[in-house]
Amino acid sequence: MKHYRRLLFIAALSLLMVLALVKLGRVEISLNTLKRVHAGWYGLVIVSFYASVAARGWRWRRILHEMGHPVGLVYASALLTAGLFLSAILPARAGDLGRLAMLKQDHDVPIAVGLASIAAERVLDVFALLVLAGVGGWLALSGHLPPEVVQLLTGVTSLMAVGLVGLVAVPGLEQRLVDLPGLGRLPLRVQSLYRRGLDFGLTMVNSIRLLTRRPAALAVIVGQSFFIWLWDGVIIYFILLSLNIVRPFSISLFTAMTGALAAAIPLTPGALGQYDAALISLLALFGLPTADGSLTVLLLRVVQLWTFIPVSGLVTYVFGFSRALSLGEGRDV
Repeated sequence: MKHYRRLLFIAALSLLMVLALVKLGRVEISLNTLKRVHAGWYGLVIVSFYASVAARGWRWRRILHEMGHPVGLVYASALLTAGLFLSAILPARAGDLGRLAMLKQDHDVPIAVGLASIAAERVLDVFALLVLAGVGGWLALSGHLPPEVVQLLTGVTSLMAVGLVGLVAVPGLEQRLVDLPGLGRLPLRVQSLYRRGLDFGLTMVNSIRLLTRRPAALAVIVGQSFFIWLWDGVIIYFILLSLNIVRPFSISLFTAMTGALAAAIPLTPGALGQYDAALISLLALFGLPTADGSLTVLLLRVVQLWTFIPVSGLVTYVFGFSRALSLGEGRDV
């Protein structure tokens, strides 16, 4: 069955990553290592992670509300969790497709609007990541960012700027796109496909633009985005404290934000290996031994992936979202 094969694949990939971290990072898997982890601080890691997931559902509900499609907080949070579940076992954020399908089926939210809400999430995430990475890096490195980090931040900022310029330019281009010269000379089928594609694109852009027309609501949503990503820095900070490693919070913030930017386009399910290598390298930048960096990643993955998959999978089934995610009974091929 497909979903079992996917879970087995992620389990195998996870095991491979654990073996690589243990071998390359020279992590000692023993009772002494387990005793080293302070249960109180690690408990805060778990609380912080699930608080960040809840905050994401809270923000997405607000975005949908501002786009004219209010949904319940429990529904939005559960559906977002289901989407994260699928993205954890498949590459390239495949869970977003499940969210679009369920919104359309349960609340008749047009696919273009649903896609716009997710696009807004991504833009806000990148904006918050850039700002927090810059601030964290500036504080952690006393105003001296590595050239590679500067290039990463500059490149992502440039892409965002191009997107925002395009968004602003659309109102002036809209009528030109509708009355595209020479369109009438094309076959009717081509004209129909063009107009449908244009309607879809303009609906998505106009939905995103609604956020900019309500400054107070946009300010709240931006604040929620910073709140969400601050939690990621807090999680790394608490993991280090659980290992009795005391470092300034700015280091945890910079490490978490830059690692997230490096894995913004996940090439593997849950960005396994991709995010982990970035995190270990960044922690090493601040003098953390490879063994401690590897152990930090292992402890993070226990909460962020290996315990989250069964929890989020349960939410997916309990709320009936498996019907859109092709995980339900009778959907196996």
